[in-house]
Amino acid sequence: MSEFSRRQFVALASSAAAGVWLTATRSDILAAGLHAAQATKFETLTPADAIEIEAATAQIVPTDTTPGAREARVVYFIDKAISTWAKDQRPVVESAAKELRARAAKAQRGAKSFAALSPDKQIAVLTALEKEKPPLFQMLRYGTIAGMLANPEWGGNYQKTGWRWIGFDDRFSWGPPFGWYDQNA
Repeated sequence: MSEFSRRQFVALASSAAAGVWLTATRSDILAAGLHAAQATKFETLTPADAIEIEAATAQIVPTDTTPGAREARVVYFIDKAISTWAKDQRPVVESAAKELRARAAKAQRGAKSFAALSPDKQIAVLTALEKEKPPLFQMLRYGTIAGMLANPEWGGNYQKTGWRWIGFDDRFSWGPPFGWYDQNA
């Protein structure tokens, strides 16, 4: 697998992202984001499933010198999405959590949870999942990207974590000097 920078990964993933995660209405995404910002419990995910999904999203967008999916509270965004506008994705998310647990048990004797695996083993499990069951992995990736980069007013991207991650300068207004295109004719 070739190495991608985070920006290359986001550009590739966002250009390929489609389906339910991108067809939601503004109010649906807003509700998911507000839930992610304020939630202290899950609406749809079981605690066991939430731990698995959070661990997977944290490997897709890891915490390093910048915050990752865990800090952006992506798992809460996904939880709200599958309890509202992405209800049809609920079985896929639940299946992904179950699959992660099953693969963890195969990857390490006695492991009962994907989240309990070492980071290297988690990456190996996700790499295999991506190759063997692309729809499950794509759901995890698209949900993670949507939760990371959505407008905070519309959903996800808790405390603008995703925007800081990609270097987006979020200013309400811009001051001079403006470009030539702003000059009065």
